Amino acid sequence: MTNQSDERVLLIRFGDMSTADANRAAAELRKQLRSKMGSDVSINQIKEDQETQDFGGTLAVVLGTPFALALAKGVADYISKRGCRLVLETPQGKIIATGDAASNIDVASTVAALGDPDGWSANR
Repeated sequence: MTNQSDERVLLIRFGDMSTADANRAAAELRKQLRSKMGSDVSINQIKEDQETQDFGGTLAVVLGTPFALALAKGVADYISKRGCRLVLETPQGKIIATGDAASNIDVASTVAALGDPDGWSANR
């Protein structure tokens, strides 16, 4: 288990998808990340609009620094497989990384950004 002071929340959004497709993609990525990262990381599917009856097309990941590499690799693998556009951002709206079929997420840069505590508070 991670130290709570090291924990951060990261939102993973699926760009350019319908609500139904984003729901399916979020569920699929959640399952894939859970298999790579184990049960010590909280990965929840959340709704952007509480008025809809879907499960939610955004993933909220609560992770500590040790899980940054597994998360970055898992997301990069998912983009390679699915070819969809993903945006990783903080709850404050700072974009940590984006990736799609044409330009996958750079794993090293994403891990560095996830490990930078100063980079999580300011909006980009």
